[in-house]
Amino acid sequence: MITLYSPGGSAVSGIHRFTMVAKDFSDLDGAKVSSPWLPTKSDNDKKREYLKAFETLGPQLLNAYGPAKFPKLSDEQVWKDMSKPLKSGAPCMTELCLASAERRGVGINRWLLSMKLFCEYQNDPEIKKQNEYLLQKKLYNELYAEIERILPSLEYCLAPKKVKEKSGAAFLRSSSMLADEAPSIRKDPQELDRHAKNLYEWLDLESRSRVRMLANWQSAGGMSFIAAVYHRGTQCFRYEGNSLHGSNGTRGVTLTEFQESIKERHRIGDTGMDPHEPNGGRMARDFS
Repeated sequence: MITLYSPGGSAVSGIHRFTMVAKDFSDLDGAKVSSPWLPTKSDNDKKREYLKAFETLGPQLLNAYGPAKFPKLSDEQVWKDMSKPLKSGAPCMTELCLASAERRGVGINRWLLSMKLFCEYQNDPEIKKQNEYLLQKKLYNELYAEIERILPSLEYCLAPKKVKEKSGAAFLRSSSMLADEAPSIRKDPQELDRHAKNLYEWLDLESRSRVRMLANWQSAGGMSFIAAVYHRGTQCFRYEGNSLHGSNGTRGVTLTEFQESIKERHRIGDTGMDPHEPNGGRMARDFS
């Protein structure tokens, strides 16, 4: 599972386990990075075509404070901005913006994996029960008929994980399980064409897609992910907020402490960082 590092050094993992094919990010050949979360440009970065994990669509389009605007923009505008270089040195936000078939294949493979995992997640027995409760019977039946139709194509077209040849200590400590060393099964080109045609037609916006409907509904432009992350963090604060501070001999935050924290933030308002305030002043705006 990919872990994204923020400037503060905290780690945030994907809630729904949207892992990526590891080697699709390619080796960081010659790329000089000063730290895992503060990338710097290099001469090699200016010429490279591969993307690093933090340069891909997921982390780039995620608004850390709420819903992003990209779901409401036209495809033309989204594609134009996705094709622009990033400050980190990446040529664009997805390999689909590049000209070579090899790089475009990497971009398609990322899509295949994410949609495959999304459909498999919907097939989880507990999630099926939730969907059956939330969706109208007609929508529910159409959703799972569509998943049954496209999931085999997603699975067949997904390219295998690229494995870097190990040597030295890395080779000695690698798994001894034969399954890890088994060669990937080569796919029949005609079958690949058939499944690719099925997926290509599935992308047609003129055709109704319940999977697309559900994905857009649940993502809410990143809002559902953000809400879940912040709610979980505040929930942990409610029950464990004093566990590291020895406050009042309890682990949890009391109602009074919770109320005082809210009132204190309102007292600060938007007055900015005042060096005369206690603790060296505070940030004026939460989002700055």
